[in-house]
Amino acid sequence: MEDPAVFLSRLARFALIPIGLLLLFGAGFSVWSTKAWLARAVETQGTVIEMLRVRDSENNGYLFTPIVRFDTIDGRTVEFQSGLRTNPPLYRTGQEVPVVYDPGVPESAAILGVLPLWMMPIILAFIGSIFLFVATVMIVLIKRGARALDQPSHLADVVGSPGQRQVAVLNRTRS
Repeated sequence: MEDPAVFLSRLARFALIPIGLLLLFGAGFSVWSTKAWLARAVETQGTVIEMLRVRDSENNGYLFTPIVRFDTIDGRTVEFQSGLRTNPPLYRTGQEVPVVYDPGVPESAAILGVLPLWMMPIILAFIGSIFLFVATVMIVLIKRGARALDQPSHLADVVGSPGQRQVAVLNRTRS
């Protein structure tokens, strides 16, 4: 049977750290992609024309997503459904909202705001950071534990049973 400390150290180094780094890379790519899209996007005002009610993924309740109408700079009227679904609804029917869209593809518009534009990188960065934090804590605790077990403690003579005291004495004489 493999030593649990070795297993946990390998798990942290070869699974948790790479997964955390990949998630942070994904967050960085998502930020870069969104910023590049925003650089070519045009901002305008739109109106929430309907709050669409959709079932959540577990069929336990409902989420709400706005359908927004806006006019492009060339005079076309475009409607789009926001990708952000929330409960309670963030918007109400008739509400004016800032909209950004790519003039080449106005149907891929988005509501200008932190959640609609930056939710994905925030989630990826948060989860990636948790993976890296857990891996780091695991590695540090395993190293500290190994160091503590490698160095016999003078307290072992005081609190240990007679059998443990003999082991501590033997370990001390070998060093």
